[in-house]
Amino acid sequence: MPSVRLTLAGIALSSLLFSSPPATPQDTTNPSDHAGKTVKLADFTPAQALNGQPALPRGWTLKVWQGQPDVQLLGENGENVLRLRSDKTAVSIYREAKLDLNRHPILSWKWKVTQIPPEGDARVQNRDDQAAGLYVIFPRFPTFVNSQLIGYIWDSNVPAGTVLQSKKNALVHYIVVRSGSQDLNQWITEERNVLEDYRRVFGQNPPDVGGISVMIDTDDTRAAAESYFAKIEFSETSAANLQPPPNRFVKFQQPELVLPK
Repeated sequence: MPSVRLTLAGIALSSLLFSSPPATPQDTTNPSDHAGKTVKLADFTPAQALNGQPALPRGWTLKVWQGQPDVQLLGENGENVLRLRSDKTAVSIYREAKLDLNRHPILSWKWKVTQIPPEGDARVQNRDDQAAGLYVIFPRFPTFVNSQLIGYIWDSNVPAGTVLQSKKNALVHYIVVRSGSQDLNQWITEERNVLEDYRRVFGQNPPDVGGISVMIDTDDTRAAAESYFAKIEFSETSAANLQPPPNRFVKFQQPELVLPK
C-alpha cells in the first residue's frame, strides 16, 4: 500500500486544484469573504449521501486508502458531531479552506478519543497510526512535490508536545497534542497558533492555508480506534482560558529541517 501520508497531500491538493466549484457559498472558505473574528470550517451538518457512501459534512470529501470506512454524523448534547471508527483502516475526510493566517492564526477544535491503537507510534514508520489527526494543508508550487502539511495528532505513545517529521513524507510534520489513554472518553477543546507553529516547524512565514483534513489511521498496526470531532474553526484571537497553553513544546525531534528547493 502506498504511504498514507505521502498521498494525503496529493489527494487533498488534487481536490483543491481540480475539483468543481462548491454548490453553495457555505462550502467555500476564502479569506476575502471573512472579515469577522471567527471562520467556522465545520459544524458537521450532513449532506445527502450519494452512491452508497456515508453522509458527510457539507463541503467535505471522503478518501479511503485501506479498509472499509466507518464515518458517521451524530447528535450529542444538542451538537452535531463527526464519529470516525477504524478497524485496520486508513480514512480521512477533507475540504477546501483558503485562509490567511495573518488574519486568522488561531485554530481551535473539539475532539474526543474513546479508543487508541495501542502500538501506534509516529516515530516508527511501520507503526505510524493515530486515533485522530487534524491536518492543515499549505499548497506551494509545484503542489504535488512541494506542498506542506502540519498534522495535529493524538498519538498513542509519543509524548504530548513532541514535534516530528513524518517518516513517510518529509513535507508532513506532526505536532502531538495529546498522547496515550489518560484523556480518553472526554470532550476536549484544543487551540493552536498555526502561524507560530508553521514558523517554528519550517523556519519561515507560511503561505495561505489551502485545506484541512481529519483522519483516523490504524492500518500499520492492524488495530482498532474511535474518535469524535465537534467543531473546527480559525479565529483572530486566542481563548485565554484554555489549558495547557496552546504552544507547549516538549521537544523537537528533528530541529534541523531540510526543506525542498
